[in-house]
Amino acid sequence: MTIRSDIISYWDRRAPTYTDVIMKNLEGEWDGVWADMLISRFPAGEPSALRVLDVGTGPGFYAIILAERGYPVTAVDFSENMLAEARRNAGDLAGRIDFRQMDAQQLSFPDDSFDAVVTRNLTWNLTDPVRAYREWHRVLRPGGTLLIFDANWYAYLNDPEKKRSWDRDRENTRTEGVEDHDSYADSRTMEDISRSLPMTPRRRPQWDMVALLDLGFSVVSADTTVGDRVWNREEKINYASTPGFLIRAVK
Repeated sequence: MTIRSDIISYWDRRAPTYTDVIMKNLEGEWDGVWADMLISRFPAGEPSALRVLDVGTGPGFYAIILAERGYPVTAVDFSENMLAEARRNAGDLAGRIDFRQMDAQQLSFPDDSFDAVVTRNLTWNLTDPVRAYREWHRVLRPGGTLLIFDANWYAYLNDPEKKRSWDRDRENTRTEGVEDHDSYADSRTMEDISRSLPMTPRRRPQWDMVALLDLGFSVVSADTTVGDRVWNREEKINYASTPGFLIRAVK
């Protein structure tokens, strides 16, 4: 319970500055790049007919770009401060998104409620990822799609070679003149929390794929180069040693 409380407190404090990160993804055409990446992997059907669950919505990035394209979106997060940021960021779209405070590892929705479940940069931060994956499987309709975007965040805490590569990323942000995404206040707090999280030492996305198959997903695949297409220049410099991946799992 202590780790869980620490995680919630961290994200409640981080909510306003995390909005700044999300707003960069909404600039220019980057929101379309992210939306196309998701939509191209959704089940077939008109947007208005597909129910989408955005788990761990944070400041609302996925919810916003999907609602903008006509998808009925339910967005959940356990941080009330994050939900407040998401509602504000959504602006006129807020009335078209069903925002709810909820634990990603214990959803209150009935079985088979959604055609697609999407999540970004969440699984690494969970205290019980298997329980979360089981819940996401439960609320998906048969034939529904789960899309998980994540990375091996904080893997450098357990691997000296990854730590050297991560240090080079920090130096490259300075030489390239871009913002260092690890220089924000409280960054060391999340580093300390991550030492106790189960996903930090895992080999991903391999671990996730095995877990999802064990939980009953019929088809599971991973795109380990997706970060090259959806990250902007600043993100690519920051995360050169921590490539993003996208897992697609069909119920």
